[in-house]
Amino acid sequence: MERLDWFVVMTKPGRQEEVAVRLKEASFNVFNPKLDQYSKKRSKYIIQPLFPMYLFVRLNIEKDFKMINYTRGILRILGIGRTPHPIDENIVSALMSRCGENELIKAKYDLEDIKEGDRVQIANGPLEGIEAVVSGVYGEKQRIEILLDLMKISIEKKNLKKI
Repeated sequence: MERLDWFVVMTKPGRQEEVAVRLKEASFNVFNPKLDQYSKKRSKYIIQPLFPMYLFVRLNIEKDFKMINYTRGILRILGIGRTPHPIDENIVSALMSRCGENELIKAKYDLEDIKEGDRVQIANGPLEGIEAVVSGVYGEKQRIEILLDLMKISIEKKNLKKI
């Protein structure tokens, strides 16, 4: 049985999706994770590559090197010097486990995740583990105001988790 390893393939700018389709059509196992996040500039959700210009491809380097390297839109297979080097399967598995449908990872801190009146627990920092109620959401600054017993403080959204 042939040995298949995961490699990172660098594509030409703007050709990542096209290369992924081409490699899948050639029966390669391709992983092209994308991020779904809210864009403040566009005031809507946008989907973009998690790693622009890079794909994960599972292949037998001995057998498939030339075919991959000479596929239209591919610049090179990453490695040490000019020698392609596989990446740990656990890294790819960990990324895949975070993906939903269509290799999509939902951004962790969306504007709609936490709203006024929600009960939250502080996830990081000196107040970690303390529960509070959201009293204000300031999306443009990614900040949330919480009521903490008698004390009112402002804390970064990334340091909270909804409970």
